[in-house]
Amino acid sequence: MSLTVIMINFMNAWNDFMLPLYVLGDSRKWPMTLAVFNFFGRRSSEWNLVFADVVLTVLPVALVYAAGQRYLVSGMTAGSLKE
Repeated sequence: MSLTVIMINFMNAWNDFMLPLYVLGDSRKWPMTLAVFNFFGRRSSEWNLVFADVVLTVLPVALVYAAGQRYLVSGMTAGSLKE
């Protein structure tokens, strides 16, 4: 399996919102993306805490993308060239 497929699947799983919202009833089991949703509702006036939670949620995806950016771009463009 190519690194491109792994990275895209990781980003899709990390950014999934609806499935864990409906399947996981307990908010202690929610992934980070739903934690932002829950945190924003409770602490909407404390923007510094909301933005800190958003940064912690975005950081893993940004690091994975930065680490494999050249592989991702080369994998996505490999199928577009006609030989």
